[in-house]
Amino acid sequence: MSPPKCIPYPPSTRYKRIELRSLWYDNDGLAIDVQGSGFEFARVIFRRPAGFRVLDERDLCEFWDKYHIGNGWMYEVLEGGWQELESHREYFNSPSFFTGLREFLVVGDTCVSVLATELPEIVDHGADPAHPHVDSVIPNRSVDLTRSRWRFKVLEC
Repeated sequence: MSPPKCIPYPPSTRYKRIELRSLWYDNDGLAIDVQGSGFEFARVIFRRPAGFRVLDERDLCEFWDKYHIGNGWMYEVLEGGWQELESHREYFNSPSFFTGLREFLVVGDTCVSVLATELPEIVDHGADPAHPHVDSVIPNRSVDLTRSRWRFKVLEC
């Protein structure tokens, strides 16, 4: 198997660091809720993914020399990832069903690999006005935290 080769997913660069807070999946898509510095929140949406897996970072050590949270948190995997690993199995047939299958990796203490044909969408949920982070507050996109379903934890980044 090839060593990993990845490129940062450009829309993810507006958050320097994240923590994965939750994910949910149904037949229409996979949503990954992330928290940036302080109280900044976003949702990463993969529409109709072919598959995904969740692993602790310790199980992906081959990525950490270059593709870690210090260099970004979301990458497109070009070589040496989960898709390549699965391609060695005789009955891995997703590439024949999904034309243009690509792999993405969300990294953190918990990592999510996603196989998808569509680019992911990152939807900003804003930041708490009482806890702004200078580098990445999105103007006019604040969330009323008194009505939010989120549970909050301030990150020391």
